[in-house]
Order: sequence, then C-alpha cells, then structure tokens
Amino acid sequence: MSFADSFADGGNAWFRMRLAFGLFLNLAALLCLLPGGAFAKGEAKTSIVGGEPAAIDSLPWLAFIQDRISPEEIRYCTGTVVAPRVILTAGHCVENAEAGGLNPPSGYTVATGVADVRTATSANVTDVSQSVVYPGFDPGHAYADAGLLILSRPVSSPAIRLADASDAARLAPGTGITIAGWGKTNGASRSGSPVLEAAETVIQSASYCQRHVGDYYPFFSAVGQFCGIDPPSYATATCHGDSGGPAIALDPTSAPVQVGITSLGEPECSTLEPNVFTRVDMISSWVGSWIAAVERGDPAPAATVPKVNLPFLSIARAKALAFQALSEELGYRWRRGRGKRVGCERIEREKVKCGISWWQGPDDYWGTITIYYLQENGAVYWNDRYKLHWVNDNCWWHSGHRQTCAIHTVHR
Repeated sequence: MSFADSFADGGNAWFRMRLAFGLFLNLAALLCLLPGGAFAKGEAKTSIVGGEPAAIDSLPWLAFIQDRISPEEIRYCTGTVVAPRVILTAGHCVENAEAGGLNPPSGYTVATGVADVRTATSANVTDVSQSVVYPGFDPGHAYADAGLLILSRPVSSPAIRLADASDAARLAPGTGITIAGWGKTNGASRSGSPVLEAAETVIQSASYCQRHVGDYYPFFSAVGQFCGIDPPSYATATCHGDSGGPAIALDPTSAPVQVGITSLGEPECSTLEPNVFTRVDMISSWVGSWIAAVERGDPAPAATVPKVNLPFLSIARAKALAFQALSEELGYRWRRGRGKRVGCERIEREKVKCGISWWQGPDDYWGTITIYYLQENGAVYWNDRYKLHWVNDNCWWHSGHRQTCAIHTVHR
C-alpha cells in the first residue's frame, strides 16, 4: 500500500460553538489514498512549524498514523514505536470526540520505517488490531493524553526508550528537546506534510507554563504535563497532525529518551505560545504493562473508555472568553470600544453570566453575555449567549428627548 494525502481543512471553524482548547488533531481533515502514491493536492510542505525534513534513520521510532473515520473523513496523527507491536500516541488520537468511545481499530493503518509516506510500501504499512487509551485520560481537560495502538503484526523499527521516574532531570527547565511529526506548517495551512519534519524546542518551568498557556488552555497541570517553546527565536512549534508525536531528550549517555507526547497547543499553531506535552514518566508503567501483555502474553490491563466531564469555568476564564466572543461577533465596535466594564457572577459550575458596558464612536453599549461549557458527542465546547443594546450618546444624554432615541438590540 502507498500513502498519499490531501489534508484538506474541512473548515471546522468558529461557528456557534468553539472547542474548549486547541487539541492538535484536525477533525475534518481528508486523506485521499491514491494509486501509486500520488500526492493529491499541492506539494510537500513543512510540518512542525519551523522544522526541517528529517531522515528516518535519525528518528527511526516515528510512526505515521491515519484513521479512516468514514469514506469521506480520515484523521491523522503521529506516534512512536515502543515495542514491535505497540505504538504510543495521544489519547485524543484514539478517542472518537464526535461519537464518544474509542475509534474502531479497523479504521487505522500505521506507516513505520519511512520518512516520506508517499513512498511507503506494504512492508512499511501495518493494520491495527486494538486501540486503548490511558485510564486516567480526561478528554474534557486534555489531561493524561495518551493512548496505544496494538499492531496486527510486528514491525522492524526499533523501539524508543520511555522516560520513567529516574528521568526527572530530563524534564528540568531549559532542557532542549526534539519534536517531530507529519503535521501542518501552521494553523491556516490546508494540508499536512507527507515528509517527516523535526525541530528543537526547550522545556519551560511550571510557573512559565501556567502563565503562558492560560490564554488557550486553562487546565495546565505540572503533575502530568510540561510545556515547551524555543526562545529567543520563537520559530518552532507543533501543529495539527503532530498529535501523539514525541518530545525527545537525551540521557546522560546521549541516548534518546521520549519524555513527552504532543498533546495540544494554541489553536492557530502560533510559535509565540508554548506547546503542551503529556509527561511520559507518568504513563510509562502503564505502557510497560501493555507491552508485556502484547509481546509476552502477560495478562492485559483493564481497557477503559474515557468519560467527558465538563470543566469548571472560572470567572477569569469566562471574562477572557467573553472578550473573545464579543470581538468575533461585534468586530471593531467592541475592539475599538472605550471604557469597557465587565462584571461577572457564577450561574452554575460551568456557566458564568457577565454584565457589560462600553462606548465606541457616538454610541453607548450595554447588555449581558453568558459563557458556558457544554458537551456534544463526547467533545467539550464553550459557547455564549448575549443580549446587547446601543443608543446614540448625544441623543440619550443631551437631546432632552430620550423617548425619541432609537435603542438598537442584538441577541443570540
């Protein structure tokens, strides 16, 4: 079998609901399998924003993952070989966010031992017999984002060593790591790359991560996650399609060790915001149990299906989302507004209502906006409802004839 792809972005854009955060999985990507490995649309593009093409000899553990959800839709991720029949990837690459539960293993094919997937042959491509997700994976918070694909036959690619408790030093702030995958060049790109790409980034402190990922992901936890960015150039990042790929450090003998799994990042793949990775040392013993079951016939761990729980919506997060929603809905009338006042109160654990007022140009604006989380088909979204009014300032305050002033209203 040969691979070819036209990772067309199906426009899963900001309509009435927004994903709660930017998981690095293009849910609407289309992958076309064409005879002879023809690349359906466009030429090879850089993946791993700011990356460079990588020879498979330099990253022999890398695995390209495609999942045929339906005849029209195929998703793609990256993974690593951790045993002859076991591929490690992100939990959200295994879970079906639309339908709930896990994706059927019959939809997956995995390519190993090849950097350019257009050149893959039957020797490089393997079917999947089972998909499993880490028992602690929380889709609503993207926490413990790890999963496994069990292959139908062993592959010859070597297995990368996974970090364990003895590798704490490899997670120290300032540690350089390698990121790699077949993802997009940037959030606006319409296609991923058929060629493996790699780049360098740097692990940051937990306090840095807490401060800098909050704009797009308010649930960061240093217990099971770390973040990376590459100052001072700020030129590299992971992007959609790189989900499940590795963050690789070097041990004291300069041997590679996988310390992280690419989980999520700023939705537009900005290189100015850190990427978030799942800590491998947290899940490596679970992976080891599955390797023992698959490769040696030991009892298999219990396989669980993740349940989505609605996150807690903080007042600060609700205010930030209210500003974003008003900017999207009202454009310059909000962005150029003066004297903005926003006061919020909690309605429910996952719902906050805010009173707002401001002025822009000759008009005064006031009203309310409610921000809330919701679950639909296994995925967590945020949404808003608002009712806004505006009136000409001069007419209202200075004409002496308020009853004649036109009060305009818009709501959703």
